[in-house]
Amino acid sequence: MSFSLNTNITSLQAQNNLRASSDFQSKTINRVTSGLRIVNSGDDASGLAIANGFRSDQAVLTQGIRNANDGLSTLQTIDGGMNNISMLLDRARTLAAQSASGTFAGDRGNLNSEFTNVLQEIDRQSQAVGMNTGGEFAKSLTTFIGGGKDATGASSANSAAISNGTVSVNLSTSAVDTKALGLGTFKTAAPSDTTLGAIVAGGGSGVGFVFSGAGFSDTAAVTVTAATMTSAKSLTEVVAAINANIAVQSAVPANSAFKAANITASLTSDGNGIAFSSTNNQFSVVDDGGAGMAAAKNILGTTTTGGSVSAGGSQSSSLGFVTVAATDAQQLVFTTADANGNQVSAKVNLNVGDARTTALASINLALQTAGGNLAKLVAVNADGAGTGIKIMGSQNFQTFIGATTTGGTGVNDGAGVVAADQNHSVTSAVPAGAAAGAVDISTVANAQQAVNALASAVATLGSAQAVVGKGENNFNYAMNLAQSQSTNLAAAESRIRDADLASEAANLTKAQILIQAGTAALAQANSAPQAILSLLK
Repeated sequence: MSFSLNTNITSLQAQNNLRASSDFQSKTINRVTSGLRIVNSGDDASGLAIANGFRSDQAVLTQGIRNANDGLSTLQTIDGGMNNISMLLDRARTLAAQSASGTFAGDRGNLNSEFTNVLQEIDRQSQAVGMNTGGEFAKSLTTFIGGGKDATGASSANSAAISNGTVSVNLSTSAVDTKALGLGTFKTAAPSDTTLGAIVAGGGSGVGFVFSGAGFSDTAAVTVTAATMTSAKSLTEVVAAINANIAVQSAVPANSAFKAANITASLTSDGNGIAFSSTNNQFSVVDDGGAGMAAAKNILGTTTTGGSVSAGGSQSSSLGFVTVAATDAQQLVFTTADANGNQVSAKVNLNVGDARTTALASINLALQTAGGNLAKLVAVNADGAGTGIKIMGSQNFQTFIGATTTGGTGVNDGAGVVAADQNHSVTSAVPAGAAAGAVDISTVANAQQAVNALASAVATLGSAQAVVGKGENNFNYAMNLAQSQSTNLAAAESRIRDADLASEAANLTKAQILIQAGTAALAQANSAPQAILSLLK
């Protein structure tokens, strides 16, 4: 055994062990007091990175659950409004059924007044819950909840993962105001200067009108010729004559589309004009250019032969047209939404030499062939000069105008020919200057039409409620999954980050004993060199 005065190895070893025990005690106390296994990054760097990822995902899911709850509350508010509208439709059908009876002896004016108020209340309530046509919530709604992954399992910086963590509810075709429910009419604006004298003088052998709409346009357009009106005594008689001939024409099986449009002529509220309306379809009407052309133009309010009058309350876009030249060809694409709110389209190719009549036939054939909501669009003559095309429909649509070789011919945006190599799109809008009306029950005939329209409205409302109900269920399903994911993420993070207090309590006792023993040992090690004094005596 050797003794050294300058270096006390035993003391140094005791100091190192005591320092390690002190650090162990300090770390254990931090874990016990914080409840965390990872207090500092150095405790478990890789574990901390994983735990932080879990915590971040959990924060996203927590907010996502709040988002879903907000979305569910919105849908519940809409659902409540739709339930009220359902009761209003019940009342409207009751009033319409009462007025539709030929034996009703009361005042139909009173019935119609209440009926009108009911329709106005439907519009008010639909707007209050944002479900009027073009309303705040009558569109595709997306709510981000989180927790999504792509096909490979990745969950960050990935559009597929974001999409998979998003709940979508498409309410773009679920509006429930009177327009969306089919309780508004597509109506032409009657001129204020319609006079019986002009009709009688210009009636000739019959006043002819050519009607165009979805399924009855171009060569299938329906011509209605009212009997001679040279002996008409009032505008009421003129209306009756026109409707009588419409009824005869619509009874022809080949004109089933025209019959389904349910077009009628009626006097304006002031009794000084004649308007055409449909509860089902957008349409246009022109004079037939025959002997009664002057009378027809007076009724329609047009000044040129072949001038088209459109029914309002819907959507339309006016396009220009120049016969396709020998060097040009052009493609048109029409897009609109289907019953589920998805975009659908129909392509039309205009060939070299196509005139307007050929272009109209090609467009309508493609639209009718496409079916669905595209078949509800119709292309008609926009004017009598051969330079205009009007596209009409019962909902929003867009026309994509393809480029031509020279840019000098074909379809253009109505303001000028589309330049060569330039693509252009035109979005539909409510027709300018057109009138929109609403169904009424002021007469037996109108009330009977209203009964049918309300039956369709109830079905339409039911479809809209189904979409809302499906959205509510989707939010509930999504919240259940998000809550489960959040719980599991919290558990996974806890296993990495949180301390095992039972184990740490034992470690704390161990550390305290080690420090006490180390302190005593250090004291002994420090006193060991005193033995050298005994050697010097």
